[in-house]
This record gives sequence, structure tokens and C-alpha cells, in this order.
Amino acid sequence: MVRLFFFFFLFGFLQISAQAQRSVLIYGSIKDSLTLESLPGASIYLTPSLKGAITDANGNYKFRASPGNYLLTASYVGFREYKKQISLSENDSLKLDISLGSITLSAVEIEATRLEKIRSTEMGVNALTMETIETMPAFLGEVDLLKSIQLLPGVQSAGEGSAGFYVRGGGPDQNLILFDDAVVYNASHLLGFFSVFNSDAIQSVKLYKGVMPARHGERLASVIDIEQRQGNKDKFSGRGGIGLISSRLTLEGPIEKGKSTFLIAGRRTYIDALAKPFIKKSSPFGGSGYYFYDLNARLDWKLNKGGKLYLSGYFGDDYFDFNSPQSEFKTTVGWGNRIASGGYSKLFNNNSLLKLNASITNYRFTFLGAQDDFELEVKSNVLDYRFKPEYSFNLGSHRMRFGGAYTNHAIRPNNSRAEQGGTQFDLGELQKYRSHEGAIYLSDAFDLTETWSFEAGIRASAFMHVGPFTRYILDENGNKTDTISYGKNENIADYFGLEPRFMVRYQLNSRSSIKTAFTQNYQYIHLANISPLALPTDVWLPSTDVIQPQLGRQYSLGYFRNFFDGMLETSVEGYFKTMDNLVEYKENTQPSDGVDNNEDNLLTFGNGIAYGIEVFIHKTIGKTTGWIGYTLSRSERTFEEINQGRTYPATFDRTHDLALVVAHKLNKKWTLSGNFIFGTGRAITLPQSGYFIENRLVYNYDERNSFRMKDYHRLDLSAIYQPNNTRIEIDPKTGNKIEVPRKIQSKWVFSIYNVYNRLNPYFYYFDTAGRAVDNTYKVTAKQVSLFPILPSVTWNFSF
Repeated sequence: MVRLFFFFFLFGFLQISAQAQRSVLIYGSIKDSLTLESLPGASIYLTPSLKGAITDANGNYKFRASPGNYLLTASYVGFREYKKQISLSENDSLKLDISLGSITLSAVEIEATRLEKIRSTEMGVNALTMETIETMPAFLGEVDLLKSIQLLPGVQSAGEGSAGFYVRGGGPDQNLILFDDAVVYNASHLLGFFSVFNSDAIQSVKLYKGVMPARHGERLASVIDIEQRQGNKDKFSGRGGIGLISSRLTLEGPIEKGKSTFLIAGRRTYIDALAKPFIKKSSPFGGSGYYFYDLNARLDWKLNKGGKLYLSGYFGDDYFDFNSPQSEFKTTVGWGNRIASGGYSKLFNNNSLLKLNASITNYRFTFLGAQDDFELEVKSNVLDYRFKPEYSFNLGSHRMRFGGAYTNHAIRPNNSRAEQGGTQFDLGELQKYRSHEGAIYLSDAFDLTETWSFEAGIRASAFMHVGPFTRYILDENGNKTDTISYGKNENIADYFGLEPRFMVRYQLNSRSSIKTAFTQNYQYIHLANISPLALPTDVWLPSTDVIQPQLGRQYSLGYFRNFFDGMLETSVEGYFKTMDNLVEYKENTQPSDGVDNNEDNLLTFGNGIAYGIEVFIHKTIGKTTGWIGYTLSRSERTFEEINQGRTYPATFDRTHDLALVVAHKLNKKWTLSGNFIFGTGRAITLPQSGYFIENRLVYNYDERNSFRMKDYHRLDLSAIYQPNNTRIEIDPKTGNKIEVPRKIQSKWVFSIYNVYNRLNPYFYYFDTAGRAVDNTYKVTAKQVSLFPILPSVTWNFSF
């Protein structure tokens, strides 16, 4: 297989001279005519050939086309289209510096963006604009990026109200979440009910469902690339909102006009403050509280000679404490992220771009419990230092990328401390896993003919687990028999892997194309979770001499077609993937088993497969927009030490998954939206029978995940009311009445979550009654549901 990819590279380079002889070069930049700022992500293409490009981070484009007469179109979301008839002559180049005049209409998806899905080689990729996300019904008034992603085909929720998600049969640890190129290890607030991303601070989000370019790796299932907004270049401004459980505020503006900008955004819940007056001091919950906060910041500078620099940061915490006056038990639980990222980019001769990024990620979890004079503390922590350089350039008709990534990992899993009456218990040596992860990659995207387009890449990754470290040797019964001590930077285990990938597009006509892709990835960081839901208590671990890297291969085939002049985008994608060296806790493992032991000694390893078909129908133009996403899929696991080695459905296996999202602009003031979700019930393990031993009920369990919860379905509705945000004034020059924007713009968002009050299962438990001795003992399975119908209202403002 690797030889095939190198053949694609070699064949592509041999095309360069031939392409140069029969094509001409078009290059230039696209700018805003008012601010003269570059427009990254703008589209430029020729009709009828549909040859074109998307501008890079500095607003520059470059592509080749055959000589002839064309209609050139340049487009950008929220701007008027630029159209011009051009004539391209033999062996001639044409430079176009285009300015697009802005208009005050709301952003709509432009024709070039719609055509890009037909023309590009990308598969399994979805991009959502913040304008789209903000029109969706919000849970308790909080617009949530990750919940919006769960409405896309191939993406499944981890559970009721949860921000965790699974992509194409992959586990929660197989999703790489990047925030300004920094890794986010836990993206959840409030035990998963909200994500850590403040929508006011987000510029764009792009989801790669396994089919990812060579510049992305490190995980098997998906990459979510989130970019934070730059500050307003022209003036100081702000935006925010006040909701039922939280408020937020964003401030932005120029530092030195035309050269530097800032953005700072904050958000905090006030559940604790609102609930305190209603909780009596004598209540079991008296003295308890919960809140979360997050803070985003970004600084951008334009340097001389095409250089740009940014600094970005995220700080967020969840904090819960239970301190009841009726109980001597007290507990404090906290978790949060600290992320700092910096980047530099420089454009050389409109032909090549250098990008450098460095970031620090610090994720931590702490549990502190006390009763009487006994105190127990459990901590876990992930600390990453990451550096990522990339150089992209055009070579003839070839769009090349070359780069790498290096990460220094320091991971502390469940480290415990316990003491009573001033006496500290010996819980063994504190665990810390140190490791190095690196990769280099090369990719090439090129058009072979008008109908055939290729993108091929190779990524070489390596991983090394190093000391200091103490390895506990266990016998077959799990008893410690010996230890091995490794010194500082001593090599304990190392791994290397080649990760080829390719994508091919065959364009049938201007409205449809067929695509196929193959991707192979290694994953060196793993999440071990006892709970079926992704929670802060889950433990991150690196590959070691016990844990081998996960290996995933995905094969994809898809058909893409636009209808009604691009008004309706449709696609059908099928995929099949294999996953090796997956990680699970051994059966009957308890968290305390990690005391005076290595956490990876508690794990077992197996394989998995996942396959499915995704259907996506997306209406992008008109007063009514939205999409239908449907997935028919299967995800299975096989572990030698689980379920007696028999294959079983994964916890997140879901046969049917359907999402319907609709937004309708009723008039200038009102926008209505709604979404309906249906999914096959989650697979769980329940006891089949039970018997008594010494008056204690012991359960016999059926095969793993052989029982299904009730099917999940829910309807949410939303209405956005935007009052008249202008006032009438008299123009002193003409005496005419003119409309002037008000200093403070506002809108109201009314949402209803779970409109028909569906009691979806969160988990099941067993209730017992009666006595065994008189044959009246009865066991009843009961369902716990979280959310009934929940109305909410939020006031959003900007100035």
C-alpha cells in the first residue's frame, strides 16, 4: 500500500512540466474594499471549467487553468460576488487584485462554497458557521458548538445532555480537539452538559470524520479544528448575553489601528447564587454549590513584509462542593483546562506560506473528600508542550505541504493521598508517565485533468515512553512480585508508524462527483474510562511497554451532488474501518486497584470494526434552510478478557441515527428554528438472573452490551426576536430622514428543550422490596431520566 502512495507522488511530479505547457497561471489576493484587510477562505473560480481555489490565511490564491475565455467569480460569505469576463492566453499569467464591496445583509452560503464540495477531494468533512449554530435551539439558553456537531451524520452523542461524542464508531479518546492548534483534553463543563467553547469567541469549526489530510493525525476517529476570532480591526466593540443559568461578555477592538487587535471573552454560571436563597440551611444540600467559568483571549499583530503573529489563551474551571451541616462528609471536586497558544505566519512571493505554532495544554482533575478526621485526595493531570511547523507552497499545479509536530507529554493518572488524624497512609509511589511524540508529513494535492483530482500524503510518526518510572510486575493473580526502576530519560518503550492516506475525486459534471479515500492513523494517547459516559474522572494514559499504540484504517466511498443550481447539497458516504489495540479496564476493576500499582496494569486490549452509510441533505439558500442527516451504522468490539472473548456491540453502537435541523426567517424580526433527533437506544449490560448467598443477592449477567435502552428521540424549538435596532434621524446636510443604527443592538432567544416531554433514559438501576425468606423478595428495574421539557430565554446584545 505504501508503494502506491509514493507512486502517486512520483506520477504527480511528472505531470508538472506537462501542466505548465498547457495551462496559464492565475494568482493574486482578495481584500475587503472598505478595510483593505485580506479575506482568508474566499473562493475564486472560472466558469465553465470550475477551476479555482480558496484563499489562504493571508487572502492569497493561486491556480492554473487552460487558455480560453471565462467568467471569473470571486465570493466570500456576507459580501457581494465579484464577476468579470477574462481571456487567458497561451503561456501567459494574469494577476487579479480583487476588492469585494461589503453589504449589510446577513451571511449566506455562497455559490463558490457550495461548488467546492463537488470540486474538492475532501470527504467526511463538515464545516459549521457560527451564524448557523446560533440559530439552533439552545439547551438552557446556552449555544453549544459540540452539541451542534452531534447533529451531523456520523456523529453520536455520549448520552442525554452530554457534550461528549463519538464519530463513526470510534471512542471518546479518538477525537482530537484543536483550539487555535492547541489540544483540548476535556471539552466539557457541568459533567458534559455544556462544552468549554464560548460561541462569541469562535470564528470557525471544521470536523474531519476520519478522512483527514496528512497535516492532521494523533487520533483515529476525528479532528475538530476550532479557530478563535480575531478582534475587530476598525473600532472597539462588544457582545454578550444574559441567560437563565449563565452570562457572557466579549470585548474586542484595535490596539494599534491597522496593525494589532485584541479580543477577550468571559462566561460564568450563577446556579450557585440563584439556588442558595431557596435551599434551607437544614437541607442536605445546604452549604453546597456548583459553578463553571471560562475566559478566552487573543492578540493579533500584522508585521512587516507579510508576517502575522498571534497569541491565544483559554482558562476554564468547574467547581463543585458538598458541605452539608447535617453530615460530617464533605467533598470538593474541580477540573479545568489551561491552554496557551502562539503562532507566526509569513507569506513569501504570493507562492508559499510558513506557519509556526507553539502551545501548552494543562488539564487537571481533583477530588477531595473528608469525613470525621479521615481525608482522601485523588488527582490526575495532563501537561503537554507542543510545537508544530508547516511550510506550504505551489509547484506548478501542485499544492504541497510539508511539516511536522512534536509533543512532550507528562501525564499523572489517578494519584491518591489519604490521611487520618495526622497519620498519612502509604498508597505507593506517585505515578507519572513521561513521553515524547513526534511526526513529519508531506502531502500533495493536484488536478490531473479537468475531471480527476488527487490528494496524497504520508505521515511518519514516532513515540517514546521514558523514565523516571517504576514498573510494578504482577503475577497472573494480580499480586505484585517485583519492581523495575527506570532512570531519567531512560527509554522504556518506543514505537514508529507510517500513516499513508489518499483522496481521489472524479467529477462527473458541474453538479456531481464521486470520491474515494483511505486513511491510516496511529494513536499513542489513550483514555481509560470505567463509566460508559465520558467524565472528568476518566484517566488519560500514554503508550507504554504494556499499552501498544492504537492503529486505525478507514476506507471511504461517496457520491456528491447539488440540485436546483446549488440550492440543495446532497451526499451519500459509506465507510469501513478497523481498529487495533483498543483499551478497556478489565472486568470487575475498581478505581482503588490502581493504588500502589501502575494504572496500565488494570487494562486489557482488543480490536474493533465499524462500518456505516451516511446520508446528508443540506438546503443552503432561501428563507428556509437546514439539513437532514441520517446514519445507518454498526460498531463492534472483541476483547479476549471481556465477554469470554466473544464479539459484542460497542457501548456507543447505534444502528439508526437521524437529525432534522430547520431554520426559517419569518420576517425581519422573527426567525424560527427547530431540530428533531432520533437514535437507537444505547447498548448496556444488565443481569439476566440472580440468586442468594448468605441472604445477599448475587446477579448473573448476560452477554456484554446485549440489552438496549429505549430509543432516544427529542424535539427542540426556538424563536429569535430581533427588535428594530435602528432609529430615525434628520440628515443635517440634506434634511432627509435617515435610518441610523442604535448604539446597542439586541435580540431575544426563546427556546424549548424536549418539547413533548420525552423521558429519555439516562441510566437504569434495580430497586428491591420484600424478603427472600417468605418468597416476597422482588427486583424491579427502574429508569432515571434527566431532563423534562425545559423552556429558556436569553437576551443577546452587541455594541
